[in-house]
Amino acid sequence: MGLRSILFVVLLASLAGACGLTDPVDFRYDNIGRSLAVARNESIFLNIVRASHDYPLAFTTISQVTPSMSNTTSFALPSFVEGPGGITRFGTNTVVNTFASGGSRDFGFGNTTASNSTLVSSNFNVATQETSAFYLGFLKPIDLQTLDYFIRQGYSREMLFWLFTDTVEFKAGPRTLGMRFDPPNDYGCDRTDPRHLCFPDFIRIATAAGLTVEELTQTSPPPGAARGGAGGSSSGDSAAKGGSAGGGGSAGGGGGAGKSATTIFARFCFNPILARRTQNDMGEQWQEMKRAFDVSLANPKCGSYWDPVRDAEKPQTDTLNFSVGPYQFRVTPRSAYGVFEFLGTLIKMQRQQQPESTAFLPPGREDLLQPILLYSVHDDKNLISVQQQNNSVGCFVHTWFYDGDYCVPENATTTKKIFSLLAQLIAIQTSASDLSITPIVRVIQ
Repeated sequence: MGLRSILFVVLLASLAGACGLTDPVDFRYDNIGRSLAVARNESIFLNIVRASHDYPLAFTTISQVTPSMSNTTSFALPSFVEGPGGITRFGTNTVVNTFASGGSRDFGFGNTTASNSTLVSSNFNVATQETSAFYLGFLKPIDLQTLDYFIRQGYSREMLFWLFTDTVEFKAGPRTLGMRFDPPNDYGCDRTDPRHLCFPDFIRIATAAGLTVEELTQTSPPPGAARGGAGGSSSGDSAAKGGSAGGGGSAGGGGGAGKSATTIFARFCFNPILARRTQNDMGEQWQEMKRAFDVSLANPKCGSYWDPVRDAEKPQTDTLNFSVGPYQFRVTPRSAYGVFEFLGTLIKMQRQQQPESTAFLPPGREDLLQPILLYSVHDDKNLISVQQQNNSVGCFVHTWFYDGDYCVPENATTTKKIFSLLAQLIAIQTSASDLSITPIVRVIQ
């Protein structure tokens, strides 16, 4: 009876253990979330590295993740016989007990008596983002409203101007100077400029002048409410023509009979408070640059009156315009695709270190050959930090290409912010329909 009691206790313990084995949702949810974040960052990093090697970019997304887990546990009592069993010897006599069919064994265990099987899988759908709708947004120049999104999230304006500015033109009297930063072919220096200003100088001057974006929201009356009925025009009609004097507007809301339309207009402006704060952050660097322009003359000032509806009636360009005193500036923005290409160019320059170049450099401007520094940022002044190495120890994100491994160090805080920005920028250009298009590759593991 003692042995039977032990078996009964073992049975109860096994049943209790089987009931207590449940799927740990919190752990798996956290694990999948972390894994998707790593996959997203590595995908962004790989595209930047591709751009540094002049390879085509490729964008895919994980549209659905379906984790599953099943556990099957079975337990049964072993077969056993009653009676002493076995072989009993009395002196020279041997007696074989055959009381039951168990033969000489009291207990017989089979290979199916106790078993346990666990199946864990994570099924996910991979969809390409390369559709016409995606690329229409991805190749479109960044507008002021998108730039304002990122400024309001606390991203460095100097970093944003570097990422989103493709070319800068400024008109000084009858002469117009143009520059574009495309090393090693062009460092954005105009030979005819007697002050020897280059593209990086204008980025820093615009930042120190407090250049930012402000928006104005206007609501037009519902159709038929205004005088003139359906034949009249509204601010919503004007928004379709391109936006504000600052270089772009966006319409939202409205639609449907009897409903008013809300239109958001945006423009470049200069904020004196931001200007003083940035000048203090730049310190000595600003003291050297402020002789080029009197930034107090920069206009328009943020908060000053403007009529975006009237300005929207004027023919619009795809450039962003502002003025500093007598100088008229025209900025051509990059697209999201252009941001990847620009970062790829910077990585290529870091990889090649000092490539041969025939680009014009003013006297004493060897600083342009060095990696880009952000003067208004304190924690990490490098615009982008990427290392080539043979392992991924101490990397925020790691990837590999045909020429070796690439790593973003953990202390590269500005580069981390750029990855966050790029993830948001890609998401802005991705519609819900892009996540369920065919062909879909279903991965099961």
